[in-house]
Amino acid sequence: MLKKLSFHSHSRIAALTAGLASVAALLAIPTEAGAVANWFGSWDYVLRHDTEGQPLAAFARLRGENGSLLWLTCQRQVLDGEQPPVSFITAAVAQKQYLGRSDPRGRSTVYWFDGGSPEVGHWIYRDRYGQIAEPAQVHAFVDRLAQAQSLTVELSNYRYESRKIEFHLNAGDTRNVADRFRQDCRDILHETGD
Repeated sequence: MLKKLSFHSHSRIAALTAGLASVAALLAIPTEAGAVANWFGSWDYVLRHDTEGQPLAAFARLRGENGSLLWLTCQRQVLDGEQPPVSFITAAVAQKQYLGRSDPRGRSTVYWFDGGSPEVGHWIYRDRYGQIAEPAQVHAFVDRLAQAQSLTVELSNYRYESRKIEFHLNAGDTRNVADRFRQDCRDILHETGD
């Protein structure tokens, strides 16, 4: 179901992006920009457009246990009219416990899809979330997520104490979100399909 958002719905979009690095980028989007929201089962999905109707950002969010959130973000942002747009794609897990900041290389983070073999990646940590910021790793994560029924992520705080976060996925909804996210991200980043 597609729905044009009202002024009041824009505040929901702002709430969806709270806690992520993309908040600052959203503030730079002109107020005339539009957004379209979709719901894929338990997933929230927002696609933002510029004033010319071109896609600027896609956000997918899933609630997990104990107030945790799984975010997928793809965004193109114009910081200065003289400079080319800045683009990024991330996957992030946010939760209530303070995690602290990591150095630019990130912290080793373990995650499992469907209780299978653990995978280790270097995630960047900021305040209450950890994120994968390397585009190739994000694409691989989304590809794995599209086939999964569960995701467990072991985040670690600044004292390297770990905390497991669980996400239960509806396979069909997650596959649909992943497909939509990949397509919208190709459009946002002006990439060609496979």
